[in-house]
Amino acid sequence: MDRPDYDLHTPEDFLQNDRFRHWVQHKLSEEKAIWEDFLNQYPEKRPAYEKAVAMMLVMLGNGHDGTLENAGRLRDMLNAAAANAESCQSESLPLWRWLRWSAAAVLVIGLGFWWSKAGRETGIAGIGVTHISKQENGQWKIRENTSQGNMLVNLPDGSSVLLSKGSRIRFGKEMNAAERDVFLDGEGFFEVVKNPAKPFLVHTDKLTTRVLGTSFRVTSFPDQAGAEVAVKTGKVAVVTDGGDPGQPLMLYPNQRVSLIRKNDRFISSVTGPAQAENTIPIEVEPFDFQFTPVSEAFKTLERHYAVKILFDEEKMSHCTVTASLGDEPFLEKVRLICLATEASFAVDGDQVTISGAGCHP
Repeated sequence: MDRPDYDLHTPEDFLQNDRFRHWVQHKLSEEKAIWEDFLNQYPEKRPAYEKAVAMMLVMLGNGHDGTLENAGRLRDMLNAAAANAESCQSESLPLWRWLRWSAAAVLVIGLGFWWSKAGRETGIAGIGVTHISKQENGQWKIRENTSQGNMLVNLPDGSSVLLSKGSRIRFGKEMNAAERDVFLDGEGFFEVVKNPAKPFLVHTDKLTTRVLGTSFRVTSFPDQAGAEVAVKTGKVAVVTDGGDPGQPLMLYPNQRVSLIRKNDRFISSVTGPAQAENTIPIEVEPFDFQFTPVSEAFKTLERHYAVKILFDEEKMSHCTVTASLGDEPFLEKVRLICLATEASFAVDGDQVTISGAGCHP
């Protein structure tokens, strides 16, 4: 297939484009790189692209065939709402209100699936997002969990790590090198933004874990003899201290590798999932929402990420979300839920504030 017509600016433009409709309807692997390249070159067109994808997925999910006739119906709706479409933070479009009432589930699932590498590379850039963070001198940032519970750390690339008590992490301020390097002392559960061009490496004193995008736990306290890597989703490559860098251990979902020191070398053992008493709750939480009230979804995030999410329960009382967000980093989970409810969010330390008009019954 030829490259898409780059004269695409509005959701209407995308919906009228044959190549775009073919891509959304058939999801052919050879087309994915073309559209990722498109969004890389024209990031300013992402909001219109996302809205058009959501509309197409609603249409297909409701049994339509994605033909020009059905696209025309959506185009008419978009034209009716065009006067109010100045920004993602402006008054809600009638079109999006209709979407929210009739198919909010399809919207979130669709955008979760279609969110491409280009969007993930921008981290939390999206609808009305403000990220407040402390700046430190030097090249590195260091976070240490001195509390008695878990602590969430949002990384510059959009990935997240849930640090267990007594754990410490060091990472680059920008993470703009060829590889995304993180140094861990202790235990952390990672949810990594997918970026094939920039592998994500977690270094400890006993092993190095290399991934492209997945969720997994690494346990390696400097004062303990053993270490462990457990995979929730995706796959990882583990190289042990003293092992052959050319022969990493490959781990897949629900697999883990345990290391023990013997004769000054580490002996590895690959097994199945860890026993419940040896896991942290986030490892087994599916984050699978089925027409779940948004208030419940936010409370689920609060429990598992050790954060406080502030929102107006009355305004959000009629909002629901349906999405499978099992391996999305924390900020991406929040972003996708907000996208479905036309809300925005701001992050300040371990507190997230949600703003939006809410939903009507």
